[in-house]
Amino acid sequence: MKKISAILACAAVSAMLLCACGSSDAGNSDSANAAGDAVENANEDAAATDVAGTDENTDTVMIPDTYYYDMKGTVVTVNAEMESLTDALGEPTNYFESESCAFQGLDKVYTYGSVVISTYPKDGVDYVYTIELKDDTVSTKEGICIGNSKDEVIAAYGEPTTENDTAISYEKDDCVLAFIFDGDSVTNITYTAVTE
Repeated sequence: MKKISAILACAAVSAMLLCACGSSDAGNSDSANAAGDAVENANEDAAATDVAGTDENTDTVMIPDTYYYDMKGTVVTVNAEMESLTDALGEPTNYFESESCAFQGLDKVYTYGSVVISTYPKDGVDYVYTIELKDDTVSTKEGICIGNSKDEVIAAYGEPTTENDTAISYEKDDCVLAFIFDGDSVTNITYTAVTE
């Protein structure tokens, strides 16, 4: 039961981070508030590791065995060091930072068009905490975007790890990929780091 609570908590982390710490971009607050109480059950002190990397002999990108977002050829994974991603992705269209409510240091939010990446600080390094897809101009590497149906999500990913009336999620390695619905339509897609 604790694991299910932690997974559901991860689905709401993106909105909770932005709401609780005073950001003006709260996203789908109704769905986030419904799952928000479970956020406190997640252990946020685990070690973070850089999931994506390069093969030092060939300089080719190694594809991680977890859920990830492909942003114009750059593999973006949760728990990856943000500095290496900003080097590859360039300047964000919007940037916001505030004192972290859950970690020691600053939470940072980088907006790249319709993709929002939030980070958490650990030992002086910023790691990717969430990757949120905001509209139907961007999609997961499996082709799912805002507006797709629940059946389309399940056809792309299989049976979910957890499911309730408004959300389904999938867990692989240190990532929870959550889809929040309004009726039968996807309204939010978030990749969230498991930090326990």
